[in-house]
Amino acid sequence: MSIPAPTPRADAPRVTADAGRPVILRARDIHKRYGALEVLRGVSLDVHRGEVVCLIGPSGSGKTTLLRCLNHLERIDQGRVEIDGQLVGYRDGPNGTVVEAPEKEVARRRAEIGFVFQRFNLWPHLTALENVVEAPIHVRGERRDQAVATAERLLARVGLLEKRDAYPSKLSGGQQQRVAIARALAMRPKLMLFDEATSALDPETVGEVLEVMRELAAEGMTMLCVTHEMGFAREAADRVVMMDGGVILEDAPPARIFTAPAHERTRQFLSMIRS
Repeated sequence: MSIPAPTPRADAPRVTADAGRPVILRARDIHKRYGALEVLRGVSLDVHRGEVVCLIGPSGSGKTTLLRCLNHLERIDQGRVEIDGQLVGYRDGPNGTVVEAPEKEVARRRAEIGFVFQRFNLWPHLTALENVVEAPIHVRGERRDQAVATAERLLARVGLLEKRDAYPSKLSGGQQQRVAIARALAMRPKLMLFDEATSALDPETVGEVLEVMRELAAEGMTMLCVTHEMGFAREAADRVVMMDGGVILEDAPPARIFTAPAHERTRQFLSMIRS
């Protein structure tokens, strides 16, 4: 299957330049339809190395669909996605089109993008340690002893080394999500995607997951986070991107978004969140 090349959009928000850091993620003119419903209507976005970008906006604005398209969990209908200059999910085809890449190539590119889901998605029949070592062994071909050593280090990093032999059913929601973060980090990704990582958690466990995310941000992990946690976006993000109706309305530093948003829809959305 081939898809059209990106189409320049005169009305698209200006992508924030950062000459000091290379671009890790480059998405151009991303369109995604489900039948007659166009969920993404020409989204373009850059994320630079070490940058933390938070996606905000109302439910149904296209945020989660965008993340899934970036990781090729959803096929796009138009546009292109590159990680570190390499196409994700596709190869360049004739006349400016792109064609779908073979599955092994897709898997290699996807391995460079960590994805933390809303609902943890841990394998219930594997322990915390086994959940973390599974992909490095079977996707990256690491030796088991090397994968186990890395998994133990990452579980310690998220405060769960003592739960290495526990099954997901014996872990709280916050603990399961921290294991999911360790699992994503075990693949040594160039980019981490977080899709409402705290939305399925009890209020008491939200803080422990946000703390791990703050630590990753402070350590320089490149992150793109869909979130309704405005405090986290204000504190940890380099940029905040407001989406609505399948498009980016504005893209600015958090101080500007939260104190003087340029778009009326952003002001309305933040007002409702605060109330």
